[in-house]
Amino acid sequence: MVTGEAFAEQARSGSYNGIPYDRLDCQGFVERVLKDAGIRKPDGSIYNWKGSNSMWRNIPGWRGTVSDALHTFGSIPLGAWVFIIKNDGGEAARGYKDGKGNASHVGIYCNEGHDSVRDSTRSSSRDGVGYRPLGSFTHVLLPDMIVYNKEETSSMSLQEAAHILRDPASSDADWINALVILASMMKGV
Repeated sequence: MVTGEAFAEQARSGSYNGIPYDRLDCQGFVERVLKDAGIRKPDGSIYNWKGSNSMWRNIPGWRGTVSDALHTFGSIPLGAWVFIIKNDGGEAARGYKDGKGNASHVGIYCNEGHDSVRDSTRSSSRDGVGYRPLGSFTHVLLPDMIVYNKEETSSMSLQEAAHILRDPASSDADWINALVILASMMKGV
């Protein structure tokens, strides 16, 4: 398995420099880094989500706000996926009724310092892959397909799984992810 540090190192690779947004958007950038880091689905195929909302909602792993992650881990783990989540009332119109907000952007946390997130965006100052400050990102995901600090992510995954199983509004996908987390923890018991 690939560690968060190795995933962040792959994201920092110069091979992504100069790729414009219309060839590699934010979701595509994260998927490309996964592919280039050798991370595949269990059947060997590459990951391909339907946007940052699909990534935020459907990937098993620890989720929380940036503040939650700082409180829990002391810092944002290298290789974490960071999202801009908006609760702007438009979620239901987009078909989301799960209370998880609207993920409008995703990037990869790569290093400490001012420009700590590697992403792909189109703006007045940049078109394509580059760096930006963490400050505009609101949420963090530590996907299970990447290895972070096992002790911390395991205890948080257990807490999140328990919350999901208690919440009647949880989706079927969330229930399945929670059960997978619990089953993996039970292997050694």
